[in-house]
Amino acid sequence: MAAKPLADQRQLYPFDRFTDHAKELFRLAQVEAEKSGFSYIGTEHLLIACFDNNEFHSAKALASLGISHDEVGAAIDKAIGDKRPAKLSRIIPTSPTKRVIEVAFHLCGSMGDPRVGTNHLLLALATERECIAAHVLKDLGATRERILSELAQLSEPEA
Repeated sequence: MAAKPLADQRQLYPFDRFTDHAKELFRLAQVEAEKSGFSYIGTEHLLIACFDNNEFHSAKALASLGISHDEVGAAIDKAIGDKRPAKLSRIIPTSPTKRVIEVAFHLCGSMGDPRVGTNHLLLALATERECIAAHVLKDLGATRERILSELAQLSEPEA
């Protein structure tokens, strides 16, 4: 059975339970995937999108850890190399991306937060060990514990 496009997954993932910033992060991840010529939205695209708005809690946490967009982009390029899939008529999320979404929902609930934010998505990226983003974050020193510590410093709720 073919995976549904991200926009058609409302039944699987109630995106109305996402903050506006988290919804924007997903939109930006799709733009990044399309711009890069990918036929899928991978965790690497989610990670790059974590930087795309300075108001994202994910961007603030990564900046506090001293991790830059350029470092992440270079590490992703190294990890992916020349592996570019054939262009499809629609972009679909990968299985690891779907798992990241599920982990983000779980983290949100366990933290007592009403909506999934970019903070939950970043933590989920660091938690889901079998994805490119987790390996890049680990290699750059952004462990789940360090990310949690930086996120704890943010007092304002995310939009």
